Amino acid sequence: MMGVLSIREFNANVSKAIARVEAGETIAIMKNGRVVAELRPRSEDRSAEWKRAYEESAAMMRQGLDLGIGKVTIEDKYGDDA
Repeated sequence: MMGVLSIREFNANVSKAIARVEAGETIAIMKNGRVVAELRPRSEDRSAEWKRAYEESAAMMRQGLDLGIGKVTIEDKYGDDA
């Protein structure tokens, strides 16, 4: 469910808006007739399995991958010729 508040209504009722979001609602904040922001509940944290897989991948990247082309440097990142 999405509610809508003008910036003035939001400023006057911040605590009530936060309570609505804590209850699961997303609130669109409008200024001059257009949505400028959304206030929404925080998404769930990543699972332990996801974190483990991420750490393994990051460790592998820190070690480097043998691509048979020599060491890749930060300068190579953008593909500019020296």
